Amino acid sequence: MKTEIKQEIIELLNTLKPISLSEMDDVELLNRFDTKYVIHIDRLIELLKLIKNDYRILEVNGVRLNQYNNLYFDTADYKFYLQHHNKKAGRLKVRCRSYVDSHVTFFEVKKKTNKDKTVKSRVSIPAITETFNESQQQLIAKIAPDLNFEKLIPIQRNDFCRMTLVNMQTMERATIDVDLSFYRNNNNKKIDLPNLVIVEVKQDVHSGISPITRKLKEEKIYATSISKYILGEMLLNKELKRNSFKPKLLTINKIEHALVA
Repeated sequence: MKTEIKQEIIELLNTLKPISLSEMDDVELLNRFDTKYVIHIDRLIELLKLIKNDYRILEVNGVRLNQYNNLYFDTADYKFYLQHHNKKAGRLKVRCRSYVDSHVTFFEVKKKTNKDKTVKSRVSIPAITETFNESQQQLIAKIAPDLNFEKLIPIQRNDFCRMTLVNMQTMERATIDVDLSFYRNNNNKKIDLPNLVIVEVKQDVHSGISPITRKLKEEKIYATSISKYILGEMLLNKELKRNSFKPKLLTINKIEHALVA
């Protein structure tokens, strides 16, 4: 992201009312419906201006644009990736996530139910690690008892900056991710997406009253199911099956001109 755009975003975020991590507990929404959108960074500032009176923003240690570092796991034959590609119900994501500004790290398992609901379970860990301790193994066994944790290997690291918005009226959060970077866990191959913005609206129930979704629709921006892990693998590993993802790649390619489908 260009420095001047980042500074303008930070200045705009500073005009929103803050919410603390402790206050966020009431809208944690680990069991939720997710709706995602992709836009160009140049459209983000106008979007924030349109919704700034409807949301509070998470502030962590004085920071409102927070850094996230992630390590994703999969099997050697990319079971989780293919579950997503083939639109399987009950598909999983397994990752370590460091919330840099909060100085906390979690091991997280996300499951998409057959009712299109996302359920996230997590345990606190000291730092991002490529091996699983006992609490991590127990979490995997609880959420996916048929999955052998020994078959999981570290596949992809990705980093981004996130602003987290909390609706003032309803049980809704919206996260907006910028400055995305993807890289292989075991080599130096890296891809940066400075122009791509991923907006994710998280609700306890599907609702048509979300200010941010209403504004996006008015701007003729429609939902695009996209996973950062899946996107990273499509960019980093050209050998993976991707037929069902081609429309999404074309959409993203229009936004981030450096991408090649």
